[in-house]
Parts: sequence; structure tokens; C-alpha cells
Amino acid sequence: MQVRSVAPESSSRIAAMFDRIAPRYDLLNQLLSARQDRRWRQAMVALLPWRQGGTLLDVATGTGDVLFAAAAKHPEYRVFAGVDISEGMLAVARDKATRLGVAGEFATMDATELKFGERTVDAITIAFGLRNVVDKGRALDEFNRVLKPGGKLLILEFFLPQKGLLARLFQFYFHQILPKIGGLLSDRDAYTYLPQSVGSFYSRGQLRDELYRRGLIVEEDRGFLFGACRLIGARRS
Repeated sequence: MQVRSVAPESSSRIAAMFDRIAPRYDLLNQLLSARQDRRWRQAMVALLPWRQGGTLLDVATGTGDVLFAAAAKHPEYRVFAGVDISEGMLAVARDKATRLGVAGEFATMDATELKFGERTVDAITIAFGLRNVVDKGRALDEFNRVLKPGGKLLILEFFLPQKGLLARLFQFYFHQILPKIGGLLSDRDAYTYLPQSVGSFYSRGQLRDELYRRGLIVEEDRGFLFGACRLIGARRS
């Protein structure tokens, strides 16, 4: 099946898109992933290093679910910071933090311009957000800049699935069914763009190469959904 690939054009357009879908984002995540999104996040935060008094930075935090899962599993961290370019998403995250009693710090921030000092962050997480960054290389440079030596970068992202019948079935669902459901319950344009953005993203090998080139040593590479979703962990040298 031939699928159109769409790269993010500008941060402002991406922010506006996520502002539109923020009110029903959590509901659709659970529905469209058959609640697997929670399992993937739990696998992600399980790889966070133990850091007494540490700082966790969740980039493209969205409604904050990775940050909240991390706070529950790693209470030894002192700072849980979530940044995103969408104010609509951050508003939902702040409301959830209040309900859950989590002292998260949320700020509007682009992944390519992190307002953190060099070598000040113990761990960075980014779930399904890197492919929506316009300048992905610059974002990876920023992650490398703010991470402490020995710090951990965890990336959870969709990739074009491997060949085979199950992969083709996933492609059909991802590109044909998902936009229709998203359109009924939220914004069809957004849920058409999101699957198409996978085609313009790094391949698994390309992302690993980009990490290694920056001195980020890949230590974990775990696949879900027949390889269409991957969790990649890298350590800053």
C-alpha cells in the first residue's frame, strides 16, 4: 500500500494542531491503541536510571502521561519537568497534575531550544514527539547538550513497520481506520497527518546512527506492534 509521507512544516502549525485535539487526546490514545499506550509508557519509565534528587525532562510531554508514570515509579527524582509547544496540551497536563497530586513543572518550550543549562538533566524522555519536531537533528543536539555524562535518553516512537502480512494489516489500520475514528471523535486532519508523519521520520537504523554520531550510546532497542513502535534507550558518554 502506497502511503503519503508528510513532514512537519512549522512548529506553530504543529502546536495549533495539538491545541485542537488536546481535549480528547487521552481518550483517543487509549481507544486507538487498544490501551497499549499505557504498557509502552510503563516499559519506557522502567528504563529510567535511579537518581537520588535527579532531574527528569519529558520533552513533547503532551498531557503529561509519561511524566506522571515516571513520578510514580521514580519518587527519588526531585524535578519532573514537562515541556511542549502546545499550550492546549499543557493545560490538560497541569489539570491532571493537580488531580494526581504530582508536583510537575510544565513550560512551553520547543525541543530545539531547551531552556536548561549544559549537563543539568539526568534523564530525558520523549514519546511520539520527535517525528513532529521540524529540525530533529537540532533537537538531538539539545538533548545531548543538557544531559549529564552518563545521563539517559529514552525515545518511544512509531516507525514504518517491517514487511509481512501483520505489518500490512497494521499499515491499513494506521492509515485508513485511525483517521476515520479520529475524525469522528476529534479532528480528521490531525489524525490523517499523524500517521503520515511516520513516513518522513528516521528509519530505526538512521536514528541509531544519529544518536551514535552525537556520542549517545544505544543500550536498548525494543520493538512493539511488529516493529512499528520502538523504544530506544541511549546513554550520554
